[in-house]
Amino acid sequence: MNRHRNREHWRDALPGCKPEAHFRWRGHEVSRLEGFTDAVFAFAVTLLIVALEVPHDYDGLVDALKGFPAFVVCFTLLMLLWNAHYRYFRRYGLNDRLTRLLTMGILLLVLFSVYPLKFLFGAILSSGSAHAPHIQTWEQLQTIYATYGLGFAGIWGLYTVLYLHALTKREELSLSPAEVMQTRLHLIGFVINVAVCLLSVGISRLSVSPGLPGFAYVLLAPGLALNYLWHGRQIRALTGAAAPTRH
Repeated sequence: MNRHRNREHWRDALPGCKPEAHFRWRGHEVSRLEGFTDAVFAFAVTLLIVALEVPHDYDGLVDALKGFPAFVVCFTLLMLLWNAHYRYFRRYGLNDRLTRLLTMGILLLVLFSVYPLKFLFGAILSSGSAHAPHIQTWEQLQTIYATYGLGFAGIWGLYTVLYLHALTKREELSLSPAEVMQTRLHLIGFVINVAVCLLSVGISRLSVSPGLPGFAYVLLAPGLALNYLWHGRQIRALTGAAAPTRH
């Protein structure tokens, strides 16, 4: 029975791609919307490094390397957003008007958030660099926290609506009970992201501690872990599997 189910999953997957264990991929071709999305994310990554010049001496090279940790963090966050979009299109294959509008909104906010993202993590992780951003007043830091938090709350909020849209089309898409549960898992995860971003913004407006708004993001770890554990238990009950598969 398991072998038969696995063969079905393989047939439904993209050619050469192994699908998720308990989610049938309905997106079989890269659409023009996905191609455009890939181009925008590539441009966003370029914006992270466009200001860097080739060092002219050893000291310049060392100074440039000090900015690498900030680049890694920013790149990782952008790839998390890109992967969420990729997974959505592979799972559901939706390309209707609402999906296009929500994707445009996501891309707009991604491009808007690139420089605040680079500035914030550059100031935190590249303090020893001669070209590191400098924050001089608490009011400036509040503005940066608000810009970063609201920008990412907006992005994750739009992903939330995308998954809600897919959930409303569960009959049209013939989602299985396990697929519906996995959709809800990611939907709640996006809601947690939005809530923590807004909490950080609220703390930044009330607190006089520079680190407390940033510390609020630590809440993501237990929140997302509990969400995964609870929904994972439901998925295992529906599929009889040892654990849900991440992709």
